[in-house]
Amino acid sequence: MSRRDRLLVCFACVAAAGAAALGAPASGLGAPVPPCKSSQLRLKFVGFQGATGHRYWQLAFKNVGHACGLRGFSRVELLAQDGHVITSAFRHETGFPVTTVVVGHDKRAFVAYTYVDGGFCTTGQFHASKARLFPPGDAGGFVFNMAPKNMGPPYVCPGSEGVFPVTSKPGP
Repeated sequence: MSRRDRLLVCFACVAAAGAAALGAPASGLGAPVPPCKSSQLRLKFVGFQGATGHRYWQLAFKNVGHACGLRGFSRVELLAQDGHVITSAFRHETGFPVTTVVVGHDKRAFVAYTYVDGGFCTTGQFHASKARLFPPGDAGGFVFNMAPKNMGPPYVCPGSEGVFPVTSKPGP
């Protein structure tokens, strides 16, 4: 084996080891990380913004297990105080890249959703005290109480609800 061939083999080994250490598959050198399951995640509040009638909520799925991946859009349900589902009709916000987010142990992936405040509707607004968020592709979900962060149950204009794809950094 020539010196050049040995260097190429060595480089391939180093690349594979580095990818494994980062929790990301090396091209052609292994299987992708498994999808994240709710049982290995925790939901964390990141931030809330409100301007010109729009409300924007940012939360994070924190991984407490082995490295896993999230891709696509979370499912979001808005709930009444008693927990019954008011709506789950969140449209997918387009124009943002959909990528697989590899979430290492103790790392986070971010999800954001938005709606128009009910005070800006002409009719049909409703109160939603809580939200239930599901990781993409998983049936387990997390309930988040929005009322304390919003200084009371949010008013929502029906049909204005949107969800952004999961990202590796805060923000859509």
